[in-house]
Amino acid sequence: MGFFSMDGPIYKIGGIIADILILGILWVLLAVPIVTIGASTSAVYYVFTKRINGRDGYLWREFWSSFRQNFRTATAVWLTLLVIYIVLTFNIVNIGLLEGMADFILIVQFVILVQITFITMYAFPLISRFEMGYKEVFKTAFFLANRHILITLSNIVLLISAAIIAFLQPAFIFVMVGAYCYFSSFLIIKAFRKYRPDLDLETNVGHMAPLRLEEKKKEAQEESQKEEESYEEPIYDNNSTVLNLERLKDMQTDKEQ
Repeated sequence: MGFFSMDGPIYKIGGIIADILILGILWVLLAVPIVTIGASTSAVYYVFTKRINGRDGYLWREFWSSFRQNFRTATAVWLTLLVIYIVLTFNIVNIGLLEGMADFILIVQFVILVQITFITMYAFPLISRFEMGYKEVFKTAFFLANRHILITLSNIVLLISAAIIAFLQPAFIFVMVGAYCYFSSFLIIKAFRKYRPDLDLETNVGHMAPLRLEEKKKEAQEESQKEEESYEEPIYDNNSTVLNLERLKDMQTDKEQ
């Protein structure tokens, strides 16, 4: 494999940079009406998460397909988040009007703001890759954001860094949008794979079934119950080290044979 060949690092890096720039431009253009920010964000995540998993395709076709398919859900979620952000901002700016209870209400508003920001980190990637309804998006995003707090905080750091650079250098806004979604996709995919390890396998192309977090919880509870029912007192060796029960059973079977 040559350094400058089609499979070489230079070509791959150039392709990533091109994707970041093109998707950043598409996001900005389609986000101009404000209402479409949710759908355009989901479309960008759809393309990047598939590319990270090795599912390359036609960029524009995949972007536009996701934009159209997820438009209603993504727009409904985005407008809900936007209204909440506006209300929280208004409350925080005018918190002084409450006088005595200002400090307590301010803390409550900031806690809500943090959780809404957390939910935003996961909502649109979820919409882009999984089939779920309006309520399920919020419920799943809330669960993932707080369950995988390190991934969530890492995404927050990436977002703040991209926002600062875009603010200082407005000409870089196209690059920063694409770069943030690209790098955050690595983190998001890491969280998704904990529940759907078959994500983007050959037999599972396109939109996936729901994450089914409730089923995962039920399975974990059943496994835990089975372990409790099958628990046996551990056998100790001469050095008082607990032996593996399965290994012990194998040893006993070998002896009987």
